Amino acid sequence: MPHRRGDGRAINDVAEGVGVQDDEVLLTMKSAVDTKINSTPHKPLFSFGVITDIQYADIDNGRSFLGVPRYYRHALIGVQRAVQAWNKKGDLSFAIHFGDLVDGFCPKEKSRTAFNTVLSELAKFQGGHVYHMIGNHCLYNLPRQELNQILHIPTSKSEQRSYYSFSPMPEFLFVALDGYDISTLGWPTDHPHFKAAMELLNRRNPNDEKNSPVGLRGVNQRFVKFNGAVGEKQLEWMETKLQEAQDAGQKVVICCHLPLDPGASFPTSLLWNYDAVMTIVHKFNCVVACLGGHAHEGGHSVDSHGIHHHVLEAVLECPPGTDSYGYIDVYHDHLSLRGTGRMESMEMFV
Repeated sequence: MPHRRGDGRAINDVAEGVGVQDDEVLLTMKSAVDTKINSTPHKPLFSFGVITDIQYADIDNGRSFLGVPRYYRHALIGVQRAVQAWNKKGDLSFAIHFGDLVDGFCPKEKSRTAFNTVLSELAKFQGGHVYHMIGNHCLYNLPRQELNQILHIPTSKSEQRSYYSFSPMPEFLFVALDGYDISTLGWPTDHPHFKAAMELLNRRNPNDEKNSPVGLRGVNQRFVKFNGAVGEKQLEWMETKLQEAQDAGQKVVICCHLPLDPGASFPTSLLWNYDAVMTIVHKFNCVVACLGGHAHEGGHSVDSHGIHHHVLEAVLECPPGTDSYGYIDVYHDHLSLRGTGRMESMEMFV
């Protein structure tokens, strides 16, 4: 059930991908979904705020490489409005920002100030901890070790890893992946992870400009410099976490800046080794959803194992007067995303 902006909002058609034409059948299917939603318990197990791709910078508005307008200064207002709404709701246990706090066009001498500006607004959230993932624009601005510190990513200085997990209640585990573990971004040029990334790019992308997907076809368009991969050690760690969660009867939500399913994102935004990640995920039956950012237009799919893949819409591309943030109510049988503005609402039954 793929859905991306510009694809006819296929996720809202419950018959997408099954070839159903009969109006009576469509109404029956829609009624079944409505019944599930209407029978949902009033009070969720817990709720948390979501926001992504803020990409604030104290610079004039600009455009993406595809010509999409970007509102760098206004992004900060978007953060302020999100935090105000979360605090007004009053019952959120935590919040997650899915990466790219500051834009790569931010002048490097202002990077730390820009991060502090956004983080000071997020610190006004009254509901608990704000969790972060590292995105490519974060790494354009600051080295990984400093990002781990200022974003309070739980890691040791010696490891410099940027992946972790947390459990907001015994029944649920959140696994936050580092999609730039293997990357040309954030590592010294003599680091094994940088070398592995360059070897992969040189092998899979023939362009001199490795940020360009020109000539690449289908999902191979993901092999561009602004993406990355999950390394072997992290894959082993993730598999251990999933095994422990399944043994404990936990449901798992995987979070990653980069999308993990081609149906939820255009190919140029995918994790390099999304297939290796999902091969491990599909060994287990505990993962209910994979949430991410990076692909600013957002998207949704349900993979062959019934796992929801949801990509959240970016703050950066919200014109003045519009927003992109939300919160997710977590129930025993589904996640309910309540979006504001550009961020679409979504019911994700498991």
